Amino acid sequence: MLFQSIFSKSADGSSAHTERVLVWDGWRGLAILMVLCGHFYDIGALWEDRMGVDIFFGLSGMLMSVILFEKRMSLRDFYIRRMSRIFPVLFVCVVAMFGAGMILSVDFSWTEVFASLTFLRTYIPAETGIWDSGPSVAHLWSLNVEEHAYIFLSLITLLFVDRRLIGIGLLSVACALVLLGLYRYSQLPESEFRSYIIRTESAVVFILFSAGYGLLARYYDISVSKAIPVSCLLLALLCYAETAPLWLVISVSPMLLALTVNHLADMPAFVLKILSNSVIRFFGLWSYSIYLWQQIFYENAWRFPGGKFTAVLLAIVTGVVSYYFLEQPVRRWINSKWSPNPGYRTN
Repeated sequence: MLFQSIFSKSADGSSAHTERVLVWDGWRGLAILMVLCGHFYDIGALWEDRMGVDIFFGLSGMLMSVILFEKRMSLRDFYIRRMSRIFPVLFVCVVAMFGAGMILSVDFSWTEVFASLTFLRTYIPAETGIWDSGPSVAHLWSLNVEEHAYIFLSLITLLFVDRRLIGIGLLSVACALVLLGLYRYSQLPESEFRSYIIRTESAVVFILFSAGYGLLARYYDISVSKAIPVSCLLLALLCYAETAPLWLVISVSPMLLALTVNHLADMPAFVLKILSNSVIRFFGLWSYSIYLWQQIFYENAWRFPGGKFTAVLLAIVTGVVSYYFLEQPVRRWINSKWSPNPGYRTN
């Protein structure tokens, strides 16, 4: 079973209170490689970077459903552990990006700095959309979605206990948001709709579908043939084709990726072998730091000798250094000091 060793050691040898199955690291690795490909080497036929982010969302929803609704981690430990992973690197990265903006005489407001650090940049300031910001913060929209989803899911644990009821509820909310997204698609021009689908009320459907379906799949012990998750992944890939309508991204793709990520263990052996490859897994370990730092190199690739090739190498190296010298040690220190043994509720 995929969740048998929920307290196993992580792939890099450190203790982990959330299971780090090898294929999960590989799934993260696939996601960050798609983001890098879409940013630095866009092939033109596929929206690789957006699919990479949505792959992250699917895994996040599945893992959060286990932590919050099955293991029922105390909210104190949940927030400490989430923030220890996310905020220290984000703080340094935001300071660096806006600092670089000051050096390069890029216009920005201090409201943007505040909103970037408080996971509100998708909404504030409204007159300067995140895509139009001078500093390299456009990619932070995905962190806004993640953090808003964490708050929403954690509040549900205070109101409900029944996993089946929660799963049905999450799927219902996701379906309602999909209908809202389809309505918005019918009302907005494509340029405005692209801005809409990075907002929480749109992008969170990936997390909600994955969390809701995962709860029900494990509650009813649903098993599928090996062809199902592979087929779902390939169909999801078609949703991100350049010729595909945008409404597929916020309606069909979330369901397909939810099925895929919740049945990763049912994948054919050759797919699991690819996802368990050490190179892909290490990219998965480094994925968060790489994701945060790659944007500034992507947007300034023209400044480097060698262009995009040099820029992507620097993005990866910076991400790796950030992981080993900032993200991992700070996270361990915070957790050891304030959440050494995460508490779990029994009610």
